[in-house]
Amino acid sequence: MEEDLVSHRTPLSASFTSGVSYHRGGGVPLEVSRDLEKAVKEGQLLEVVAIARKVVEMASRATVSLAVTGDSGNGMSSFVNALRGIGHEDVASAPTGVVRTTLTPARYTSPSFPEVFLWDLPGMGASDQSLEHYLRELQHSQYDLFLLIASEQFSLHHVRLAKTIQGMGKRFYVIWTKVDRDLSTTPLSRGLLLRNIQENILETLLKEGVHKPPIFLVSSLDPDLHDFPDLRKELRIDIFNIRCSGPLEAMSCACKETINEKVASLKTRVLQNCPEDTLGSCGADDLEHYLRVYRGCFGIDDDSLLQVAWSTGRVVSEYRTLLRSQDLCGLRRADCRLRLATCSVMKMLLRLLRWVPWLGPRAVRWFAQVTHKRMLHLVAQDTKGILKKILEDSTCPA
Repeated sequence: MEEDLVSHRTPLSASFTSGVSYHRGGGVPLEVSRDLEKAVKEGQLLEVVAIARKVVEMASRATVSLAVTGDSGNGMSSFVNALRGIGHEDVASAPTGVVRTTLTPARYTSPSFPEVFLWDLPGMGASDQSLEHYLRELQHSQYDLFLLIASEQFSLHHVRLAKTIQGMGKRFYVIWTKVDRDLSTTPLSRGLLLRNIQENILETLLKEGVHKPPIFLVSSLDPDLHDFPDLRKELRIDIFNIRCSGPLEAMSCACKETINEKVASLKTRVLQNCPEDTLGSCGADDLEHYLRVYRGCFGIDDDSLLQVAWSTGRVVSEYRTLLRSQDLCGLRRADCRLRLATCSVMKMLLRLLRWVPWLGPRAVRWFAQVTHKRMLHLVAQDTKGILKKILEDSTCPA
């Protein structure tokens, strides 16, 4: 009963993308998924931390494509240069000017955003027909994140493009450039002007059923002022999520499936050899013992959690607060079914049933099986919560 029973089954790795290289939005390589399955099956949560970090390291080398788009004359190329941290005079800068200078998509890179392609797209035309042509020709589905550039006004073209991007399930920002010019030509206070710009953009989008996007007010002439620092921070977070959300979701699903199969295996063991005396006069102590056994089997015992917290740079209490199964009293408080199964009235009833010929012992044994299976289920749910936090903590700095 106390040993971990592992049944023969189809490897979880069969459900993942195989191969030696990683691409954004995919699963995890075959050998990594096998290692993860083995670690979860054996309750080796420290190994799960190491595997998650390995996956993130692989994912960080995947390329991400950002599209800079908007109406012609809104300063898209100037924004591209500012985001890259170079001046217009630099030989590698995007061409800028008062007329339309970008006629075909141009790809740029920046050391500030490794393995990220920054696409400076041609500006949208002035007519509805040219906008439809624009959307068809540029194949927007190949981009991961859109930076929708505007200045002077947030036009109908911006709204239609935002709705198109939202319809593709892609994330986008609205970036209002030339805020320095707005500030220099208005009688309004700085705070009131910036608030009016944001509210106008948001109101226009919400009227057309577009969800609220991140809105940044910047000046391409000074990329250290206004919302530019916040924009860079948000970009880094989204680039990380674009790269890692797929493999982390695959890992999370793999962990849940492995836990479910482990629970099924252990429940079979309970049916074969259930310690029915745990519901007798000393049942509370015996159940507490088996609760510790189950926690150790899944790798969420106190010592293991302490090691995981040390490895991820967290405080162990962050993990313990996720547990309902720290002790039997806590588990009973958290689950009404277990509370009913272990209450004094039920214990008295079971003691009386022991004296009933033939039927009594069978009823007591069945009830003991139900109680242990419930404990296993609750410990497994705690394990899933701990694994979810481990995946989050091992991929983000403390």
